Amino acid sequence: MLVGKESFCDFRTIQEAINLLEQSPSNEMETLTILSGTYEEEVRIYRSNLHIIGIGQVEIRMGRYARERDEAGEEIGTFATPTLFLGGSHLILENLNISNTAGQGEHIGQAVAVYAHCDQTVFRNCTFKGCQDTLFTGPLPPAPKERLQFGGIPLKEHHAHYGQLYQHCYIEGTIDFIFGGATAYFEDCEIRSLRHHKNHTSYVTAASTPQGQTYGYVFDHCYLTAEPEITPVFLGRPWREYAKTVFVDCKMGGHIDPRGWDNWGNIANEKTVCYQEYGGSDEIASLRQQRVPWADCFEARAEEWSKEQVFKGVTFWKSKEK
Repeated sequence: MLVGKESFCDFRTIQEAINLLEQSPSNEMETLTILSGTYEEEVRIYRSNLHIIGIGQVEIRMGRYARERDEAGEEIGTFATPTLFLGGSHLILENLNISNTAGQGEHIGQAVAVYAHCDQTVFRNCTFKGCQDTLFTGPLPPAPKERLQFGGIPLKEHHAHYGQLYQHCYIEGTIDFIFGGATAYFEDCEIRSLRHHKNHTSYVTAASTPQGQTYGYVFDHCYLTAEPEITPVFLGRPWREYAKTVFVDCKMGGHIDPRGWDNWGNIANEKTVCYQEYGGSDEIASLRQQRVPWADCFEARAEEWSKEQVFKGVTFWKSKEK
């Protein structure tokens, strides 16, 4: 199935193609190819067993934001804003650029580019652009902290696990721009911090790892970069108290705050989170003197952080690039 602006394409919009695909059983893998171009649309995908491949420069973009008002005059909230929503499992996405173009500011709030409520999913050579809350890796926590319900896009399926692999991807944002409860493995990715509009403190991650889940966020051989003249950035803070985030053999720019991690204003979180870094002996020796005492730094890479171990029992992460 082919999406594009040319006369020989099956569909001109991505959502039209998805709507047709979701009318048939999703027992076997289907492939959707998207020709180069900019697609101004919100894409909602509930289907499982789907391979989406972008050819050339494919950008999917919209600009919805949390403080946007609905027909009743109420703010739509964070989880109604994604440009791309994924709700199934056994998904592969390659060579896609997904953007939330809302920007940032007090009148904007959060604006999600990708809402990945999915399991056994591979993102390869993809770009995620936004500001606050760029990439949400489901599931949602059991309940929100400041409102009665999360709202947003209806969830038709809940998975027993949420395993996601991000390979050779570029992810940018300001505050908490990678957040959620998934077991998400980032391999050879560039993680770029943008300057906050008021130059406030920023955070790369805000994990909400469920209690008892073995793995949260794993960054393996990633590159942490930033815009010039940015206020120091923290590696992470816990959206929920059992947050787990580890950086393994990653390269970090000078924008990273020497303390590394923030407790989100709650000292009790320091006893429940799991924040770790692995790297060369000289680098780690220096970090130990600067990092907060409730996070760990290790000189040797542990085998427990390999993809084989993190995704033990499943094989989706072995999918080959086409």
